[in-house]
Amino acid sequence: MSLFAFRPLLNILPCRLFSQVCILPYEIDRFNGARVRIEDWPNDTKIIRDTLSTSLEQWQKDKRTSAWLWIPIEKAHVIPIAAELGFIYHNAEERIAVLNKWLLPTKSMIPRFATHQVGVGGAVLHNTTNELLIVKERIKNRVIWKLPGADGAIREVFEETEFESIIGFRQVHRYPGGHGRSDIYFICRLSALTDTINFDTNEILDCKWTKLDDAIKDENPILRRTAKQLLYGLQNGFEQSIDFKVEQVSSIVTGLTFDFFTRSININN
Repeated sequence: MSLFAFRPLLNILPCRLFSQVCILPYEIDRFNGARVRIEDWPNDTKIIRDTLSTSLEQWQKDKRTSAWLWIPIEKAHVIPIAAELGFIYHNAEERIAVLNKWLLPTKSMIPRFATHQVGVGGAVLHNTTNELLIVKERIKNRVIWKLPGADGAIREVFEETEFESIIGFRQVHRYPGGHGRSDIYFICRLSALTDTINFDTNEILDCKWTKLDDAIKDENPILRRTAKQLLYGLQNGFEQSIDFKVEQVSSIVTGLTFDFFTRSININN
């Protein structure tokens, strides 16, 4: 049996693969998903079905969030078997097809595949205390405090905030958590319309308001940097110091406009 490169979190039971029904060798990704990268799938469809079914049962018992299969084009006969067991296509390139199956009893949180992905973090300040809203996600292996993201996990939070500006973004090529694609992560400054925190307990472990002085000491580097930005904005005025404001700008294409994010300046052009 030959395997693609695995990360350290690799799990292989002490049995010869496909010589008996056992759990497929897999790695655990940062979202607690089981990822299987095998080149030498057998031709026997019953063995494939039984082994894959047994693996899915075990991963669900272990509360894995999802299952992933990397299928070489030479082993395409595995795909219809996986489809029978609930797998769907995520992406395919050149000689590899990637399939996934959501394992939790909730709506799938797996994003669609793209050439790049865009994430958003909300820097929400409390109206009276200027404390920062932070969350802990339940589905990741490493549980850290972070900015809430603009997805289903805390959609209620963002429905009770008002967009003020973009205060920063980071860009990474070949992002490990994004299937090796480029990842852009924007940080938006938001105003809270209520002090009440609502969040989805299926995905968020904890959620709280924290002092900016505490946030700048946190282990999460983006959270630390954002807290420093917000402190600077409170001291010097957000628009004058850290905000990228949105402006409607005319396009060179007749009749079209676009949103242009930039630091405010005191001239009209």
